[in-house]
Amino acid sequence: MKPLSNIILIGLGPHAKRIYFPFIEMIANDWNLNLAVVVDLEACRTDMEAYLHGRALRPKLITIKEKQQTYDELNPEVRILMDTLVEQERIDIVIIASEPLTHVMYAKWALANGLSVLMDKPVSTHTDISTEGHLARQLVQDYEDLSTLYERARQANPRLCFAMMVQRRYQTSFNLIRDRLQDCFAQTNCPVTNIQSFHSDGQWRMPTEMVDQLYHPYMQGYGKCSHSGYHYFDIVPFLLEAAASPEKNVDNMDVYSNFVRPNDFMAQLTTADHEKLFGSENFGMYNKYSDDQFATLASKFGEVDAFCNLSFKKGRRVITVASINLCHNGFSTRDWVTAEGRDLYQGNGRVGHEAHVIQQGPFQTLHFHSYKSKENVANARQAGGKEHLEIFIFRNHKMIGGLPVEKLDLDAIQALEQPLSDMRDKAKAKVIMDFLRAHRGEVPQEELCTDFRRSRPAVRIAAAIYESAAAAFHGSNQIINAPFCLEPIAPIRKPNK
Repeated sequence: MKPLSNIILIGLGPHAKRIYFPFIEMIANDWNLNLAVVVDLEACRTDMEAYLHGRALRPKLITIKEKQQTYDELNPEVRILMDTLVEQERIDIVIIASEPLTHVMYAKWALANGLSVLMDKPVSTHTDISTEGHLARQLVQDYEDLSTLYERARQANPRLCFAMMVQRRYQTSFNLIRDRLQDCFAQTNCPVTNIQSFHSDGQWRMPTEMVDQLYHPYMQGYGKCSHSGYHYFDIVPFLLEAAASPEKNVDNMDVYSNFVRPNDFMAQLTTADHEKLFGSENFGMYNKYSDDQFATLASKFGEVDAFCNLSFKKGRRVITVASINLCHNGFSTRDWVTAEGRDLYQGNGRVGHEAHVIQQGPFQTLHFHSYKSKENVANARQAGGKEHLEIFIFRNHKMIGGLPVEKLDLDAIQALEQPLSDMRDKAKAKVIMDFLRAHRGEVPQEELCTDFRRSRPAVRIAAAIYESAAAAFHGSNQIINAPFCLEPIAPIRKPNK
Protein backbone atom coordinates (compact mmCIF):
# COMPACT_ATOMS: atom_id res chain seq x y z
CA MET A 1 0.00 0.00 0.00
CA LYS A 2 1.13 3.54 -0.74
CA PRO A 3 2.17 5.58 2.31
CA LEU A 4 -0.55 7.77 3.83
CA SER A 5 -0.55 11.41 2.72
CA ASN A 6 -2.45 13.95 4.81
CA ILE A 7 -3.57 17.04 2.90
CA ILE A 8 -4.61 20.59 3.69
CA LEU A 9 -6.64 22.24 0.93
CA ILE A 10 -6.48 26.04 1.18
CA GLY A 11 -9.41 27.50 -0.73
CA LEU A 12 -12.66 25.77 -1.68
CA GLY A 13 -13.75 27.99 -4.55
CA PRO A 14 -15.19 26.96 -7.93
CA HIS A 15 -11.93 25.47 -9.20
CA ALA A 16 -11.26 23.41 -6.07
CA LYS A 17 -14.86 22.18 -6.07
CA ARG A 18 -14.60 21.09 -9.68
CA ILE A 19 -11.08 19.64 -9.63
CA TYR A 20 -9.21 19.09 -6.37
CA PHE A 21 -11.93 17.91 -4.01
CA PRO A 22 -13.74 15.44 -6.33
CA PHE A 23 -10.49 14.08 -7.74
CA ILE A 24 -8.98 13.46 -4.31
CA GLU A 25 -12.29 11.92 -3.27
CA MET A 26 -12.14 9.57 -6.27
CA ILE A 27 -8.56 8.35 -5.75
CA ALA A 28 -8.32 8.60 -1.94
CA ASN A 29 -8.49 4.86 -1.30
CA ASP A 30 -6.19 3.76 -4.12
CA TRP A 31 -3.59 6.42 -3.32
CA ASN A 32 -4.06 6.31 0.48
CA LEU A 33 -4.94 10.01 0.73
CA ASN A 34 -6.58 11.78 3.64
CA LEU A 35 -7.99 15.22 2.91
CA ALA A 36 -7.72 16.22 6.55
CA VAL A 37 -8.45 19.96 6.48
CA VAL A 38 -10.09 22.57 4.25
CA VAL A 39 -9.32 26.23 4.96
CA ASP A 40 -11.20 29.24 3.64
CA LEU A 41 -12.71 32.56 4.74
CA GLU A 42 -15.49 32.71 7.32
CA ALA A 43 -17.72 34.39 4.73
CA CYS A 44 -17.59 31.14 2.70
CA ARG A 45 -18.61 28.85 5.57
CA THR A 46 -22.25 28.35 4.58
CA ASP A 47 -21.31 27.65 0.97
CA MET A 48 -18.60 25.17 2.01
CA GLU A 49 -20.90 23.37 4.46
CA ALA A 50 -23.49 22.99 1.72
CA TYR A 51 -20.88 21.60 -0.67
CA LEU A 52 -19.46 19.16 1.89
CA HIS A 53 -22.88 17.86 2.95
CA GLY A 54 -23.20 14.21 1.95
CA ARG A 55 -19.69 13.94 0.47
CA ALA A 56 -17.64 10.80 1.01
CA LEU A 57 -14.80 12.93 2.37
CA ARG A 58 -15.54 15.01 5.46
CA PRO A 59 -12.46 17.09 6.23
CA LYS A 60 -12.12 19.39 9.20
CA LEU A 61 -13.43 22.80 8.14
CA ILE A 62 -11.33 25.77 9.29
CA THR A 63 -12.37 29.34 8.55
CA ILE A 64 -10.44 32.59 8.77
CA LYS A 65 -12.18 35.76 9.89
CA GLU A 66 -12.10 38.69 7.49
CA LYS A 67 -10.11 40.76 9.98
CA GLN A 68 -7.46 38.01 10.01
CA GLN A 69 -7.05 38.02 6.24
CA THR A 70 -3.58 39.18 5.20
CA TYR A 71 -1.58 39.07 1.97
CA ASP A 72 2.13 39.50 2.73
CA GLU A 73 2.58 37.24 5.76
CA LEU A 74 0.17 35.02 7.63
CA ASN A 75 -1.68 36.68 10.46
CA PRO A 76 0.07 35.48 13.68
CA GLU A 77 -3.13 33.88 14.99
CA VAL A 78 -3.70 32.12 11.67
CA ARG A 79 -0.08 30.93 11.59
CA ILE A 80 -0.39 29.39 15.04
CA LEU A 81 -3.63 27.71 13.98
CA MET A 82 -2.10 26.35 10.76
CA ASP A 83 1.06 25.16 12.53
CA THR A 84 -1.11 23.34 15.08
CA LEU A 85 -3.12 21.66 12.32
CA VAL A 86 0.06 20.46 10.63
CA GLU A 87 1.20 18.83 13.86
CA GLN A 88 -2.16 17.41 14.93
CA GLU A 89 -3.16 16.06 11.53
CA ARG A 90 0.38 15.05 10.48
CA ILE A 91 0.04 17.11 7.31
CA ASP A 92 2.63 16.56 4.59
CA ILE A 93 0.90 18.12 1.53
CA VAL A 94 -0.62 21.57 1.01
CA ILE A 95 -2.79 22.39 -2.01
CA ILE A 96 -3.08 26.15 -2.49
CA ALA A 97 -6.26 27.04 -4.39
CA SER A 98 -6.88 30.40 -2.77
CA GLU A 99 -7.11 33.96 -4.07
CA PRO A 100 -3.89 34.63 -6.08
CA LEU A 101 -2.99 37.55 -3.82
CA THR A 102 -2.37 35.01 -1.02
CA HIS A 103 -0.39 32.40 -3.00
CA VAL A 104 3.09 33.53 -1.96
CA MET A 105 2.11 33.92 1.68
CA TYR A 106 0.77 30.38 1.96
CA ALA A 107 3.59 28.88 -0.12
CA LYS A 108 6.23 30.47 2.13
CA TRP A 109 4.48 29.10 5.20
CA ALA A 110 4.20 25.60 3.70
CA LEU A 111 7.84 25.44 2.57
CA ALA A 112 9.03 26.73 5.95
CA ASN A 113 7.14 23.80 7.51
CA GLY A 114 8.75 21.28 5.17
CA LEU A 115 5.50 20.49 3.32
CA SER A 116 5.10 19.57 -0.33
CA VAL A 117 3.04 22.13 -2.25
CA LEU A 118 0.77 22.01 -5.28
CA MET A 119 -0.29 25.57 -6.12
CA ASP A 120 -2.73 27.09 -8.58
CA LYS A 121 -1.47 29.59 -11.13
CA PRO A 122 -0.30 32.33 -11.15
CA VAL A 123 2.73 32.19 -8.88
CA SER A 124 1.72 35.61 -7.57
CA THR A 125 -0.08 38.84 -8.32
CA HIS A 126 -0.60 42.14 -6.51
CA THR A 127 -3.34 44.69 -6.00
CA ASP A 128 -2.95 47.45 -8.64
CA ILE A 129 -0.26 45.50 -10.50
CA SER A 130 -1.66 46.61 -13.87
CA THR A 131 -1.08 50.28 -13.07
CA GLU A 132 2.07 50.25 -10.91
CA GLY A 133 5.33 49.18 -12.54
CA HIS A 134 7.16 48.40 -9.30
CA LEU A 135 4.45 45.88 -8.42
CA ALA A 136 4.86 44.25 -11.82
CA ARG A 137 8.58 43.85 -11.17
CA GLN A 138 7.74 42.37 -7.76
CA LEU A 139 6.50 39.21 -9.53
CA VAL A 140 10.10 38.31 -10.35
CA GLN A 141 11.15 38.86 -6.74
CA ASP A 142 8.26 36.72 -5.53
CA TYR A 143 9.48 33.89 -7.75
CA GLU A 144 13.10 34.23 -6.64
CA ASP A 145 12.11 34.31 -2.96
CA LEU A 146 10.05 31.13 -3.30
CA SER A 147 12.75 29.45 -5.38
CA THR A 148 15.29 30.11 -2.62
CA LEU A 149 12.93 28.73 0.02
CA TYR A 150 12.25 25.67 -2.14
CA GLU A 151 15.95 24.88 -2.49
CA ARG A 152 16.45 25.35 1.25
CA ALA A 153 13.48 23.09 2.06
CA ARG A 154 14.76 20.39 -0.32
CA GLN A 155 18.13 20.38 1.42
CA ALA A 156 16.31 19.40 4.61
CA ASN A 157 13.96 17.00 2.81
CA PRO A 158 15.08 15.95 -0.70
CA ARG A 159 11.67 14.41 -1.41
CA LEU A 160 9.80 17.65 -0.80
CA CYS A 161 8.03 18.75 -4.00
CA PHE A 162 6.70 22.13 -5.12
CA ALA A 163 4.62 22.08 -8.30
CA MET A 164 2.31 24.43 -10.19
CA MET A 165 -1.09 23.56 -11.66
CA VAL A 166 -0.10 24.48 -15.23
CA GLN A 167 -1.91 21.59 -16.80
CA ARG A 168 -1.42 22.52 -20.44
CA ARG A 169 2.08 21.10 -20.10
CA TYR A 170 0.37 17.73 -19.59
CA GLN A 171 -1.96 17.97 -22.56
CA THR A 172 -1.11 15.36 -25.18
CA SER A 173 -1.74 17.96 -27.89
CA PHE A 174 1.01 20.30 -26.67
CA ASN A 175 3.44 17.44 -26.10
CA LEU A 176 2.75 16.23 -29.63
CA ILE A 177 3.60 19.73 -30.90
CA ARG A 178 6.81 19.73 -28.83
CA ASP A 179 7.81 16.40 -30.35
CA ARG A 180 7.30 17.76 -33.89
CA LEU A 181 9.31 20.89 -33.04
CA GLN A 182 12.14 18.76 -31.62
CA ASP A 183 12.18 16.49 -34.67
CA CYS A 184 12.49 19.44 -37.04
CA PHE A 185 15.11 21.15 -34.86
CA ALA A 186 17.23 17.98 -34.80
CA GLN A 187 17.39 18.05 -38.60
CA THR A 188 17.64 21.77 -39.28
CA ASN A 189 18.93 23.51 -36.12
CA CYS A 190 16.09 26.01 -36.68
CA PRO A 191 14.38 27.33 -33.53
CA VAL A 192 10.77 28.45 -33.32
CA THR A 193 10.83 31.72 -35.24
CA ASN A 194 7.26 32.92 -34.69
CA ILE A 195 4.46 31.97 -32.36
CA GLN A 196 0.97 33.43 -32.19
CA SER A 197 -1.22 32.44 -29.24
CA PHE A 198 -4.83 33.43 -28.65
CA HIS A 199 -7.32 32.59 -25.94
CA SER A 200 -10.81 33.83 -25.19
CA ASP A 201 -12.85 32.97 -22.09
CA GLY A 202 -16.09 34.33 -23.48
CA GLN A 203 -16.90 36.07 -20.22
CA TRP A 204 -19.38 38.86 -20.91
CA ARG A 205 -19.75 40.67 -17.62
CA MET A 206 -22.34 43.28 -16.81
CA PRO A 207 -21.04 46.64 -15.48
CA THR A 208 -22.05 45.92 -11.87
CA GLU A 209 -20.30 42.54 -12.03
CA MET A 210 -17.09 44.25 -13.14
CA VAL A 211 -17.20 46.27 -9.93
CA ASP A 212 -18.44 43.66 -7.47
CA GLN A 213 -17.59 40.16 -8.71
CA LEU A 214 -14.85 38.56 -6.59
CA TYR A 215 -14.31 35.54 -8.83
CA HIS A 216 -11.63 36.41 -11.41
CA PRO A 217 -11.99 40.05 -10.42
CA TYR A 218 -10.97 43.35 -11.96
CA MET A 219 -11.51 45.58 -8.95
CA GLN A 220 -8.23 44.55 -7.31
CA GLY A 221 -6.21 46.02 -10.14
CA TYR A 222 -5.48 42.85 -12.09
CA GLY A 223 -7.45 40.74 -14.52
CA LYS A 224 -7.08 38.27 -17.38
CA CYS A 225 -3.27 38.04 -17.18
CA SER A 226 -3.52 36.84 -13.58
CA HIS A 227 -6.43 34.52 -14.39
CA SER A 228 -6.40 32.05 -17.27
CA GLY A 229 -3.96 34.23 -19.23
CA TYR A 230 -1.05 32.97 -17.14
CA HIS A 231 -1.31 29.57 -18.88
CA TYR A 232 -0.16 31.19 -22.12
CA PHE A 233 2.79 32.95 -20.52
CA ASP A 234 3.72 29.43 -19.42
CA ILE A 235 2.98 27.44 -22.57
CA VAL A 236 4.84 29.76 -24.97
CA PRO A 237 8.28 29.16 -23.38
CA PHE A 238 7.36 25.48 -22.90
CA LEU A 239 7.07 25.22 -26.69
CA LEU A 240 10.12 27.37 -27.37
CA GLU A 241 12.24 25.08 -25.18
CA ALA A 242 11.56 22.18 -27.56
CA ALA A 243 13.72 23.80 -30.24
CA ALA A 244 16.37 25.66 -28.27
CA SER A 245 20.11 25.22 -28.05
CA PRO A 246 22.86 27.02 -26.10
CA GLU A 247 24.20 28.85 -29.14
CA LYS A 248 20.73 30.19 -29.99
CA ASN A 249 19.25 30.49 -26.52
CA VAL A 250 17.77 33.93 -25.90
CA ASP A 251 18.95 36.18 -23.08
CA ASN A 252 16.52 39.13 -23.21
CA MET A 253 13.16 40.20 -24.56
CA ASP A 254 11.30 43.31 -25.64
CA VAL A 255 7.66 43.43 -24.55
CA TYR A 256 4.86 45.77 -25.62
CA SER A 257 1.35 45.29 -24.25
CA ASN A 258 -2.02 46.97 -24.65
CA PHE A 259 -4.79 46.41 -22.11
CA VAL A 260 -8.53 46.89 -22.51
CA ARG A 261 -9.86 47.85 -19.08
CA PRO A 262 -13.46 48.05 -17.81
CA ASN A 263 -13.78 51.75 -18.68
CA ASP A 264 -12.65 50.90 -22.21
CA PHE A 265 -15.23 48.11 -22.36
CA MET A 266 -17.94 50.58 -21.37
CA ALA A 267 -16.90 52.76 -24.30
CA GLN A 268 -17.25 49.73 -26.59
CA LEU A 269 -20.63 48.68 -25.21
CA THR A 270 -22.24 51.55 -23.35
CA THR A 271 -24.94 51.62 -20.67
CA ALA A 272 -27.38 52.72 -23.37
CA ASP A 273 -26.37 49.73 -25.48
CA HIS A 274 -26.99 47.36 -22.54
CA GLU A 275 -30.40 48.94 -21.91
CA LYS A 276 -31.34 48.47 -25.55
CA LEU A 277 -30.18 44.85 -25.55
CA PHE A 278 -31.83 43.78 -22.29
CA GLY A 279 -34.54 46.37 -21.84
CA SER A 280 -33.99 49.45 -19.69
CA GLU A 281 -36.17 48.22 -16.81
CA ASN A 282 -34.65 44.72 -16.73
CA PHE A 283 -31.09 46.02 -16.98
CA GLY A 284 -31.77 48.79 -14.45
CA MET A 285 -32.85 46.25 -11.82
CA TYR A 286 -29.28 44.94 -11.62
CA ASN A 287 -27.23 47.97 -12.63
CA LYS A 288 -26.13 49.61 -9.36
CA TYR A 289 -23.83 52.30 -10.68
CA SER A 290 -24.26 55.38 -12.83
CA ASP A 291 -21.79 55.98 -15.65
CA ASP A 292 -19.91 58.55 -13.57
CA GLN A 293 -19.79 56.25 -10.54
CA PHE A 294 -18.56 53.37 -12.64
CA ALA A 295 -15.87 55.46 -14.33
CA THR A 296 -14.55 56.60 -10.95
CA LEU A 297 -14.67 53.17 -9.33
CA ALA A 298 -13.04 51.48 -12.32
CA SER A 299 -10.29 54.06 -12.87
CA LYS A 300 -7.53 51.64 -11.76
CA PHE A 301 -9.25 48.34 -12.45
CA GLY A 302 -7.35 45.47 -14.04
CA GLU A 303 -7.42 44.20 -17.60
CA VAL A 304 -10.42 42.68 -19.38
CA ASP A 305 -8.34 41.91 -22.48
CA ALA A 306 -4.57 41.94 -23.06
CA PHE A 307 -2.78 42.11 -26.42
CA CYS A 308 0.96 41.55 -26.08
CA ASN A 309 3.87 41.52 -28.51
CA LEU A 310 7.20 39.97 -27.53
CA SER A 311 10.61 39.73 -29.19
CA PHE A 312 12.88 37.09 -27.71
CA LYS A 313 16.48 38.05 -28.47
CA LYS A 314 20.04 36.87 -28.15
CA GLY A 315 21.87 40.12 -27.59
CA ARG A 316 20.40 42.45 -30.21
CA ARG A 317 19.37 39.66 -32.59
CA VAL A 318 15.74 38.56 -32.68
CA ILE A 319 15.40 34.77 -32.45
CA THR A 320 11.63 34.51 -31.99
CA VAL A 321 8.76 36.97 -32.25
CA ALA A 322 5.53 36.20 -30.45
CA SER A 323 2.07 37.56 -29.85
CA ILE A 324 -0.05 36.51 -26.89
CA ASN A 325 -3.58 37.83 -27.22
CA LEU A 326 -5.97 37.23 -24.34
CA CYS A 327 -9.67 38.03 -24.04
CA HIS A 328 -12.20 37.82 -21.28
CA ASN A 329 -14.57 39.75 -23.52
CA GLY A 330 -14.99 37.33 -26.42
CA PHE A 331 -17.73 35.27 -28.05
CA SER A 332 -20.19 34.24 -25.33
CA THR A 333 -23.54 32.46 -25.19
CA ARG A 334 -24.82 34.75 -22.44
CA ASP A 335 -28.18 36.43 -23.01
CA TRP A 336 -29.18 37.13 -19.40
CA VAL A 337 -28.61 40.22 -17.31
CA THR A 338 -27.62 38.79 -13.92
CA ALA A 339 -25.11 36.14 -12.88
CA GLU A 340 -26.94 35.41 -9.63
CA GLY A 341 -27.05 31.65 -9.00
CA ARG A 342 -24.81 30.88 -11.98
CA ASP A 343 -21.70 28.71 -12.08
CA LEU A 344 -18.95 31.30 -12.63
CA TYR A 345 -16.31 28.67 -13.42
CA GLN A 346 -17.79 27.07 -16.53
CA GLY A 347 -21.24 28.60 -16.69
CA ASN A 348 -22.66 32.11 -17.11
CA GLY A 349 -22.22 31.89 -20.89
CA ARG A 350 -18.49 31.24 -20.78
CA VAL A 351 -17.07 29.67 -23.96
CA GLY A 352 -13.45 28.81 -24.60
CA HIS A 353 -11.73 29.57 -27.90
CA GLU A 354 -8.02 28.92 -28.33
CA ALA A 355 -5.54 28.98 -31.20
CA HIS A 356 -1.77 28.74 -31.66
CA VAL A 357 0.28 29.11 -34.82
CA ILE A 358 3.92 28.06 -34.47
CA GLN A 359 6.38 28.75 -37.30
CA GLN A 360 9.74 27.02 -37.52
CA GLY A 361 11.42 29.06 -40.24
CA PRO A 362 10.96 27.70 -43.78
CA PHE A 363 10.61 24.13 -42.56
CA GLN A 364 7.39 23.71 -40.60
CA THR A 365 4.20 25.40 -39.41
CA LEU A 366 1.88 23.95 -36.80
CA HIS A 367 -1.68 25.13 -36.13
CA PHE A 368 -3.64 24.31 -32.97
CA HIS A 369 -7.33 25.19 -33.03
CA SER A 370 -10.07 24.70 -30.46
CA TYR A 371 -13.35 26.52 -31.06
CA LYS A 372 -16.28 25.53 -28.90
CA SER A 373 -19.85 26.60 -28.25
CA LYS A 374 -22.61 25.48 -25.93
CA GLU A 375 -24.81 24.23 -28.76
CA ASN A 376 -25.42 20.59 -29.59
CA VAL A 377 -23.83 20.36 -33.02
CA ALA A 378 -24.09 17.12 -34.97
CA ASN A 379 -20.50 16.15 -34.15
CA ALA A 380 -19.17 17.34 -30.79
CA ARG A 381 -15.66 17.23 -32.21
CA GLN A 382 -16.34 19.58 -35.09
CA ALA A 383 -15.77 23.33 -34.82
CA GLY A 384 -18.45 24.61 -32.47
CA GLY A 385 -18.72 21.30 -30.66
CA LYS A 386 -17.94 20.80 -26.99
CA GLU A 387 -14.82 18.75 -27.76
CA HIS A 388 -13.41 20.49 -30.79
CA LEU A 389 -9.63 20.32 -31.15
CA GLU A 390 -7.59 20.06 -34.35
CA ILE A 391 -3.87 20.24 -35.13
CA PHE A 392 -2.59 20.92 -38.65
CA ILE A 393 1.07 20.39 -39.54
CA PHE A 394 2.57 21.76 -42.76
CA ARG A 395 6.07 20.51 -43.59
CA ASN A 396 8.72 21.26 -46.16
CA HIS A 397 8.73 17.50 -46.63
CA LYS A 398 11.44 17.51 -49.31
CA MET A 399 13.80 18.93 -46.69
CA ILE A 400 12.67 17.22 -43.47
CA GLY A 401 10.56 14.29 -44.63
CA GLY A 402 7.18 13.28 -43.29
CA LEU A 403 3.82 14.19 -44.75
CA PRO A 404 3.51 17.55 -46.49
CA VAL A 405 0.22 18.15 -44.66
CA GLU A 406 -1.02 16.32 -41.59
CA LYS A 407 -4.29 16.79 -39.72
CA LEU A 408 -4.91 15.38 -36.27
CA ASP A 409 -8.30 15.58 -34.59
CA LEU A 410 -9.16 14.70 -31.01
CA ASP A 411 -9.62 11.01 -31.79
CA ALA A 412 -6.10 10.80 -33.23
CA ILE A 413 -4.65 12.76 -30.33
CA GLN A 414 -6.40 10.68 -27.69
CA ALA A 415 -5.13 7.50 -29.32
CA LEU A 416 -1.69 8.62 -28.17
CA GLU A 417 -2.77 8.95 -24.53
CA GLN A 418 -2.58 6.50 -21.69
CA PRO A 419 -6.24 5.84 -20.83
CA LEU A 420 -7.60 7.70 -17.83
CA SER A 421 -11.13 6.41 -17.56
CA ASP A 422 -13.89 8.38 -15.83
CA MET A 423 -11.65 11.40 -15.22
CA ARG A 424 -12.70 14.91 -16.11
CA ASP A 425 -9.92 17.36 -16.93
CA LYS A 426 -7.39 14.63 -17.66
CA ALA A 427 -4.44 16.99 -17.87
CA LYS A 428 -5.15 18.28 -14.36
CA ALA A 429 -5.48 14.71 -13.15
CA LYS A 430 -2.02 13.98 -14.56
CA VAL A 431 -0.58 17.01 -12.76
CA ILE A 432 -1.99 15.83 -9.45
CA MET A 433 -0.86 12.22 -9.88
CA ASP A 434 2.67 13.11 -10.95
CA PHE A 435 2.90 15.57 -8.06
CA LEU A 436 1.93 12.75 -5.68
CA ARG A 437 4.50 10.44 -7.28
CA ALA A 438 7.23 13.07 -6.88
CA HIS A 439 6.21 13.72 -3.28
CA ARG A 440 6.56 10.00 -2.55
CA GLY A 441 9.93 9.75 -4.25
CA GLU A 442 8.69 7.64 -7.15
CA VAL A 443 9.87 10.15 -9.79
CA PRO A 444 12.50 12.92 -9.55
CA GLN A 445 11.11 16.41 -9.00
CA GLU A 446 13.48 17.74 -11.64
CA GLU A 447 11.70 15.75 -14.35
CA LEU A 448 8.22 17.09 -13.59
CA CYS A 449 6.70 19.30 -16.26
CA THR A 450 5.20 21.39 -13.47
CA ASP A 451 8.12 21.67 -11.03
CA PHE A 452 8.20 25.19 -9.62
CA ARG A 453 11.70 25.83 -10.94
CA ARG A 454 10.32 25.74 -14.48
CA SER A 455 8.16 28.80 -13.76
CA ARG A 456 10.82 31.52 -14.14
CA PRO A 457 10.18 32.21 -17.88
CA ALA A 458 6.41 32.54 -17.38
CA VAL A 459 6.89 34.85 -14.40
CA ARG A 460 9.30 37.08 -16.33
CA ILE A 461 6.83 37.32 -19.22
CA ALA A 462 3.95 38.21 -16.88
CA ALA A 463 6.06 40.81 -15.08
CA ALA A 464 7.16 42.52 -18.30
CA ILE A 465 3.62 42.54 -19.72
CA TYR A 466 2.25 44.17 -16.57
CA GLU A 467 5.14 46.65 -16.45
CA SER A 468 4.43 47.65 -20.06
CA ALA A 469 0.72 48.09 -19.31
CA ALA A 470 1.51 50.19 -16.23
CA ALA A 471 3.80 52.39 -18.33
CA ALA A 472 1.00 52.90 -20.87
CA PHE A 473 -1.42 53.76 -18.04
CA HIS A 474 0.91 56.57 -16.96
CA GLY A 475 1.68 57.72 -20.51
CA SER A 476 5.27 56.45 -20.48
CA ASN A 477 7.24 54.39 -22.98
CA GLN A 478 5.63 50.97 -22.85
CA ILE A 479 8.40 49.00 -24.59
CA ILE A 480 10.01 47.02 -21.77
CA ASN A 481 13.33 45.23 -22.16
CA ALA A 482 13.91 42.53 -19.57
CA PRO A 483 16.25 39.58 -18.99
CA PHE A 484 14.85 36.29 -20.26
CA CYS A 485 16.20 32.79 -20.57
CA LEU A 486 14.84 29.38 -21.47
CA GLU A 487 16.32 27.28 -18.73
CA PRO A 488 15.33 23.61 -18.76
CA ILE A 489 16.47 21.96 -15.55
CA ALA A 490 16.56 18.35 -16.72
CA PRO A 491 14.87 16.25 -19.40
CA ILE A 492 11.12 16.40 -18.89
CA ARG A 493 9.48 13.14 -17.95
CA LYS A 494 7.00 12.05 -20.59
CA PRO A 495 3.71 12.91 -18.88
CA ASN A 496 1.61 10.13 -20.42
CA LYS A 497 3.66 7.32 -18.93
